[in-house]
Amino acid sequence: MSLAATLLSSCSLDTPMYDFKDDEQAVQALTDIKALMHGSYSALGNYEFLGNYAVSLGDFTSGMSTGSSSSGHLYAFSNFTFAETADELSDMWGYGYKVASNATMAISKAKAMLDDGRVKASEQATAYSYIGQCYALKAMAFYYMVNYFALPYSAANASKPGIVIFDMEVPTEDQKVSRSTVQETYDRILKDIASAQEYLDKAGDAAPAEAYYLGKMGVNALEANVNLSLGKYAEAETAAKAALTVKYGSAEDAIADTISANAYQNMWGQITEQTEDLFCIKKSSDDNLSANSLNTLYGSYYGTIQTAALGKLASTDLRRAVLHKGEKGGTTSSKFDGKSEQATSNIPVYRKSEMTLIIAECAARLGNLAEAKNYLFYTARRNLALKSDKLPGTQSELLSFIADERVREFYQEGKRFFDARRLGLTVSGDNFSDWDISKFAFPIPSSEVNSGFGVAQNEGWSDYLPKR
Repeated sequence: MSLAATLLSSCSLDTPMYDFKDDEQAVQALTDIKALMHGSYSALGNYEFLGNYAVSLGDFTSGMSTGSSSSGHLYAFSNFTFAETADELSDMWGYGYKVASNATMAISKAKAMLDDGRVKASEQATAYSYIGQCYALKAMAFYYMVNYFALPYSAANASKPGIVIFDMEVPTEDQKVSRSTVQETYDRILKDIASAQEYLDKAGDAAPAEAYYLGKMGVNALEANVNLSLGKYAEAETAAKAALTVKYGSAEDAIADTISANAYQNMWGQITEQTEDLFCIKKSSDDNLSANSLNTLYGSYYGTIQTAALGKLASTDLRRAVLHKGEKGGTTSSKFDGKSEQATSNIPVYRKSEMTLIIAECAARLGNLAEAKNYLFYTARRNLALKSDKLPGTQSELLSFIADERVREFYQEGKRFFDARRLGLTVSGDNFSDWDISKFAFPIPSSEVNSGFGVAQNEGWSDYLPKR
């Protein structure tokens, strides 16, 4: 893994390797490409990115979760007193670019090896699989970063600053860069997703089937989320159904299953792939992330779920089965209570339930209310008192119900910040009210702006924080 280890310099976009020289002798075999790819997966799942911050920061700033003043962890975010110097923002920015940079280098080197014949015919499918996964890793990193560090996509925001993007050339340490627009960023993400799908198709059976890798089901789930953010509802619905089809045979078969309160409770805190998983971050005790894990954040660091979110769960909802009292009061859940070790469990990124709710929302927006209700009821039936004929009857009421259903299903999973901004919701929490969250984007880390490489700040970002 020394080949895949990365080092942040004064500019986060430059990520030279420990013990790695970027020359013709550095990468000579597919095992080297695999190491680079695993380096991207490692950075993606580290606590600085999807292992914690890229999940938790959104929930702690959208009225879903609250940090504890006694531990201090993310308290400044749920209390809206954070600054552009916050380590969490710098870490998330830096690790997002670690994912994208490692992945891009792996793609470039693998393609060169294919072109010059260093990849045997018997290994070509494996090479295609690595390239496809790396395109997906890069697209996922850019997608999370544009959602945190830029305004949500809309016709009005399309020309506003997005993030720094790149195709096959990672900016060097002394290279000036600038932020592309939101539109250009999403265009790049969609191109990388298309490339991921192209190479995974070419890989055939060599493409990964497990939820721990960005194989076809994970890439389709990513595409569904991206198109949902863009308001491309037909495309998002198609991609969500494709993700379900890969794992369950068809989207219809995926929603045929029901889940008991006991089964729902038991699927959390595991270190094995669960039936709902389409893509998840695999964790083990070897990660040594006890102090920085999501589990610890909601455990011995006393993070809790806000009452505004809990209020959307009926007393008859089986999803209450995972709730329990926090160590210093309030309510948390066992979603991130490890079954084998408290601080260790997998982190779901894309689940079956999310795809069914994406299909429901898209179908509702496209006027297919019967289909919307059919897919919505897969999760809505977790309120055991709710019957399918009692779901809302109008499009507007149905869409409002779906937005609330996403709160009920995904508390602590980092979805609300993305949802509230793309939907233009006025958000309220336990310590703030009536916040137009769609006008807010997190500040670019001051360390990046002050490095002098051309990354401009989100000017006036603090003006759009909620009034408390």
